[in-house]
Amino acid sequence: MLVKISDIKIKPGRREAKPKAVEELARSIQALGLLNPIIITEDNTLIAGLHRLEAVKKLGWAEVECTVSSMDGLQAELAEIDENFVRTNLSHRELGDLLLHRKELYEALHPETRQGQRNGQTAKSGNLPFLDPKPFAQDSADKLGVSRRTVERLVQTAANLTPEAKAAIQNAGTKITKGAALEISRLPPDQQEEAAARLTALPPSPGKQDAMDSEALLAKFKALCRHYSSGVESFHRQIDVFAGMTISQFDELSDSAYAVTNAIRDFFQKVNGIRNQEQGENLHEN
Repeated sequence: MLVKISDIKIKPGRREAKPKAVEELARSIQALGLLNPIIITEDNTLIAGLHRLEAVKKLGWAEVECTVSSMDGLQAELAEIDENFVRTNLSHRELGDLLLHRKELYEALHPETRQGQRNGQTAKSGNLPFLDPKPFAQDSADKLGVSRRTVERLVQTAANLTPEAKAAIQNAGTKITKGAALEISRLPPDQQEEAAARLTALPPSPGKQDAMDSEALLAKFKALCRHYSSGVESFHRQIDVFAGMTISQFDELSDSAYAVTNAIRDFFQKVNGIRNQEQGENLHEN
């Protein structure tokens, strides 16, 4: 049902939406529409879908499609998803979508796991110890019998793939592996469907294969650079700690930074050396 956005209430203390995620989601909703309704309680308190809510606000919507549910309803839906985990014919794409939806329900039921509080450690209430809920990825990994990293990658893939790319991957069957789907999900949205189609096509000509290999390697290198950049940025919050290190610690810090810089420099020197050699050979032949 449609609900006025101004009527939807957000509980104080809830984790704020990530601006970058809201920006990307707003572009997707503008192009494709809202694919999954926001979940609210009977008194219009938000249960799940904060990023979607912020995205439609950014687009200037006055109303948004919502599903009314209770915590009991969410628990029943979560149990239904867990039953589906025993199905052996789920593709990696279907499993990713299932996990993505499970994450939303699980964190709505256990909002403390979003903040990384306790992470499943034992706490005490009065004289009785109790066990806090595990983080979503660990809980799902335990139920599936896989690693936490596998769950995180499946969710990341499902969250980042466009609907068109998901359809292409589903139609491809076993031609597109989990790893390939993850790489496709890291591409810009307007390139994903084409990349999926290329992987399902007949073997390309050697020249086209080289171009596809180049694009795949470029995507991997860019992903590595993004991971490295975001990792370094995360240390900025503790920059005063780094500044207060001992001389020997600072020397180790500098050595580590120089090692990364030298590795990148050496890589590009080798690439440029090969390119210059090939260009020289082409000029000689002409």
